[in-house]
Amino acid sequence: MLTYELDKTRSEPMYLQIYRHIRADIELGELHAGDRLPSKRSLASHLGVSVITVENAYAQLLAEGYIRSYPKKGYFVESIPAIQPTVRKATELPTSVQEKQTEENSLFPFTVWARLMRDTLASDQTRLLTRPPSEGVWELREAIAGHLKHFRNMNVSPAQIIIGAGTEYLYLLIGILLGRNTVIAVEEPGYRKIADIYESMGMQCRWIPMEQDGISLNDLMQSDANVVHISPSHHFPTGCVTSIGRRYALLGWAAQQENRYLIEDDYDSEFRLSGKPIPPLFSVDVTDRVIYMNTFTNSLTPTIRISYMILPPPLLTRFREQLGYFSCTVSTFEQYTLARFIGEGYFEKHIRRVRKRCLDKRNALLRNAKQDILFQNAEFLGTDTGMYCVVKFCGSMSDTELAEALHVRGIRTIALRTCYHVCPEQDMQLFLLYY
Repeated sequence: MLTYELDKTRSEPMYLQIYRHIRADIELGELHAGDRLPSKRSLASHLGVSVITVENAYAQLLAEGYIRSYPKKGYFVESIPAIQPTVRKATELPTSVQEKQTEENSLFPFTVWARLMRDTLASDQTRLLTRPPSEGVWELREAIAGHLKHFRNMNVSPAQIIIGAGTEYLYLLIGILLGRNTVIAVEEPGYRKIADIYESMGMQCRWIPMEQDGISLNDLMQSDANVVHISPSHHFPTGCVTSIGRRYALLGWAAQQENRYLIEDDYDSEFRLSGKPIPPLFSVDVTDRVIYMNTFTNSLTPTIRISYMILPPPLLTRFREQLGYFSCTVSTFEQYTLARFIGEGYFEKHIRRVRKRCLDKRNALLRNAKQDILFQNAEFLGTDTGMYCVVKFCGSMSDTELAEALHVRGIRTIALRTCYHVCPEQDMQLFLLYY
């Protein structure tokens, strides 16, 4: 019987550890051509792992030609020359992160962006050397306001827009603006970094469970929170859309007391794959209680750290009084280039192009899933609301086994249970699948 030491604390999946051990034994001649491997069930029992883990390890060995399978007989070692272990230089190893970034950024319009950069250098030299106001350069804020009017039906003054280097920086500004005594409600499950940033500033967080049509209003009202951070047009990670009734109820909750605010994180709103974009909560707010946030990091590329928020007039006055001495954290060079990119219509063209690519990938995923036994009886949720969907599996496999099976198939995934502040003990069989 094959005996290997497996490290369950490592990030490397268990099936890969088994695969590497068996492959090494074959290459070094410890296992000979024609040797029969243990059955999947017996090896799984011997090593203390699941049968699916061993099955995935054998599948990888089969794919690479180290072993062969005979129906009703089992798995046998293939005939290959003994290989002496070698040491490869680090420079020869492929860099998976760089490869992934190259594939993800292949749609970025480099030619257009480069031309706009040259035009900006040639025509905006004086302004490029002028320190912008803390809110950001006016031309970019004006371009954003025009885009929001056309794309999101939002009537916004450029004066209300604050430019910052990433949403994390804007969260910090909001924390300073609202004060350390703020008790802020966040979605459960949700994007965990949001709560981490607020808590690092000394603010108290309350995790409010999500319901089918939005954040639980009853739980919110029973909490002592006076600010809510939500993503009503596309909740991460469930993909649910907050109903219009729940939106008005949240606005009513905010209007009940002084200093209550709703932070609307319009995550992924540009990438709704069918129908019109969902109207933002900001567009129906008549009480000046909504802080709107969005970013170009998700729609363009993670290396362009430009985000923005829209403050209601009372908070804008407070911002200028308390934080007006802050310097804008985005270079004027990038701001003027992005202003041209939006104003000349290239941003809208880029969004349409990326949306089409996501739609094609989503259709391919759904089409291929029908032919894969792993996805039999699985339910796909939120396939129209962004750059990923949620799949609910039905069967006896654990979340760990499902994650391994998806990894073998080369599918980018996140287990939904990892998005909880308090991770559920039981398996949920819910995963995010990215296009």
